[in-house]
Amino acid sequence: MHIIKSTDKPIDRMDRLADMAHFPALVNAGATANILVTLLITWRLVPHYPQTYAPVAWTAIVLLVNLSPVVLLRAVSFNKSPTPPLRNMSFFQDQHRFSDWVYLAASANMAFWILVSWSIFTISYTPATLAVVLAVAFFVTFSPVLLRSFPAQNN
Repeated sequence: MHIIKSTDKPIDRMDRLADMAHFPALVNAGATANILVTLLITWRLVPHYPQTYAPVAWTAIVLLVNLSPVVLLRAVSFNKSPTPPLRNMSFFQDQHRFSDWVYLAASANMAFWILVSWSIFTISYTPATLAVVLAVAFFVTFSPVLLRSFPAQNN
């Protein structure tokens, strides 16, 4: 049995959550920026929409906005080129070429950040709280790239 390294897998053949740790830095930066911008907007919305359904509605809107380009690009995709390996993927050209489960994982991650941050901001709506939530979200979301900069330890 031949095992393919994650970085060599075509992006539509990703089959492990750990494969997502091998996205190119620019792709991971785009995903991280998406989460950070969403959290900033979430922070601004919290005092204006105290209704119970508001965080769920906001999560649905964000997921719709994030998944719409994928659905559209899959519907009209004329790209007949081979699917690139993970290490060579483009954030813009290849965002619609993942396996469906990758979008499910990314959507669950986004929903987690929105709902947790909404809860935190409801309890403490301060710039300091926003800064802490953004810092934690940055380090957690961008950690695969940050961790790659450390040499592997052989124990």
